[in-house]
Amino acid sequence: MKIGLIADIHGNVRALDAVLKSAPGINTWICGGDVVGYYPDVNEVCEALRRIGALTVRGNHDAYVAGHMIPSAQKRPLYRTDWTRQNLEPKHLDWISSLPVQLNLNFKDWRFMIRHASPWDEETYLYPDSHRLSEIKLEGYCGYIFGHTHWPMVIKAGEGYIINPGSVGQPRDYNSAASYAIVEIETGKIELRRAPYDVTSYQQHLLELGWPESSISILSRSRT
Repeated sequence: MKIGLIADIHGNVRALDAVLKSAPGINTWICGGDVVGYYPDVNEVCEALRRIGALTVRGNHDAYVAGHMIPSAQKRPLYRTDWTRQNLEPKHLDWISSLPVQLNLNFKDWRFMIRHASPWDEETYLYPDSHRLSEIKLEGYCGYIFGHTHWPMVIKAGEGYIINPGSVGQPRDYNSAASYAIVEIETGKIELRRAPYDVTSYQQHLLELGWPESSISILSRSRT
């Protein structure tokens, strides 16, 4: 049995399509939130996630659009919060609004807790060097799945694992390919994977739509 882990799609359907095409044979998809925000393909992304039956929690951007949380006034235009709310089809806005903060799922011997950010709130960032990671202690065959940082990682926590599949739609680890992860339930193997797509073409599309330059450029940033 294979579980696919995705997060932080942020309205980028081209990146999501690349992930889904690169990972056939997934039995269940789990999404760690931030379905929307930043990019324009919000209806297409919602449609795709609902079509594959992805088990999804809300991210902070989803909560902003649904009105459950209030974004920074300064960053609200960059996040495209109001544009997204205005352009989401009612059925998808209702779905986004209904997403839970947390899911607890069992797959055979494995138990997973899924949240968008930290176990404590919806906006704390947990990077590989975050000292608060040491506060998370898990039993065997247990995983804490989250997103938010756009930075993929797998870290041992007690007898279990902390897993961030990275960002599908806006990676920030200087690799433009869409990021995701696969867990093989029978073997316990956890694999971080990438799905390349035509980022340059998508950036041109965003440019023609008049999207913010910072949201366009981050899609292809590198260390060089």
